[in-house]
Amino acid sequence: MREIYQVVDKTVDGKTMQFRLEKLDAFSGAGLLRMIAGAPEGDVDLMAFFVTMPEDSLRRLMTVCLEHVEVMLPAGWNPVMTRGEWSWQEAEYDTLLCLKLTLEEALWTLQGFFGAGGSTSRNEKTDTAL
Repeated sequence: MREIYQVVDKTVDGKTMQFRLEKLDAFSGAGLLRMIAGAPEGDVDLMAFFVTMPEDSLRRLMTVCLEHVEVMLPAGWNPVMTRGEWSWQEAEYDTLLCLKLTLEEALWTLQGFFGAGGSTSRNEKTDTAL
């Protein structure tokens, strides 16, 4: 069976929280791949790519990725974003968390396209730096 979900831990306000990533659908994944197609071959540094990306492209990328991420709350899994709007308000002003989740989502979706370049936080129990 194809794995389309991955749970990762991130630190939010000093507290470890679980986030569930869902791989992007084929159309969104192809769009992501097109966005990074201009990057040099070999190891693709997605974080450097995100930093140099035009603002409108970064906003679109982050929105698509964050719409495929859920946070574990006491009531269960809750989407971080839905239809371009914040579903989990705590993320709205946490730039670093949102960038980390966007990067994790992109790596999780494109795992296999870049050899061993899949997500580095698979099954980790602690948060890692960006």
